[in-house]
Amino acid sequence: MKYMTFNSSCSYAGIANLLSFYGIDTEDRTIALEMGLPFLFDYEEGCYFSGPMLQGAKWFNLYLKPIGYTMTEKEVNKEQLCGYLRDLQYAMLGIYVSERNKHAVVYTGMRDGKFCMLNNKWEQSDEPDTLVFSEQELLRRVDEKVTVGVLNKTACEAVKAESTVKHSIAVLQSLAKEIADFCSQERLSTDIRLSMNTLFRAILLDGITMLDLIGETQISQKLKIVQGQFMNAVKENKPLQLDQRLDMALLDSAITEYINLIRVHA
Repeated sequence: MKYMTFNSSCSYAGIANLLSFYGIDTEDRTIALEMGLPFLFDYEEGCYFSGPMLQGAKWFNLYLKPIGYTMTEKEVNKEQLCGYLRDLQYAMLGIYVSERNKHAVVYTGMRDGKFCMLNNKWEQSDEPDTLVFSEQELLRRVDEKVTVGVLNKTACEAVKAESTVKHSIAVLQSLAKEIADFCSQERLSTDIRLSMNTLFRAILLDGITMLDLIGETQISQKLKIVQGQFMNAVKENKPLQLDQRLDMALLDSAITEYINLIRVHA
């Protein structure tokens, strides 16, 4: 059983667990470091992403292809999910462990007519290592369409990271500009709360996690200061102009240093 070793890494622990069935011994942080995850950013459908929120075959294959594996994904309608899983040996999918908390698990087969899932969790968590669901219980925990990922053995394939790195720099530059624009005007408390995930999370949460993963303390410390300021502003729960609450010069400096770090890595 492979466990989570950094924040929100359930899907990366899931890749490690899937690989363990093929005799590959690795863990979430090894995967993250070898694929260069701390240096990757993306933007999709109005939301910025970094670190463990970069999920799916597109990202996992940056690690998998060089070691001779590929993840393929299929979007399955909810009503077809159970039948589809029964025909698989191992697979990864997302289920809801609570109303708003979606979590990556690894399907490992059937037991007494029920679906067995490895729970990609923290080792010290008191949650069970294995979750077992009836068909009805499983269907209550998934979306109307479910993305199911499976591993395939392939020839080793080198992955060129240059275009991905250039894209990440452009995304981070765009993020800095959008944050500055957002903070320059008074915003409703609801908009500020919404921006936590769509705008600020990539740099003030997952970005910090990634910097800590590679031991980059200087940039991380700057971002942690701004993170604290931002969370205090959120707690005020009233309309605010965030550039009057956040040290924007410190944030801009940290993002510039992060961009330079990505350039050096490239």
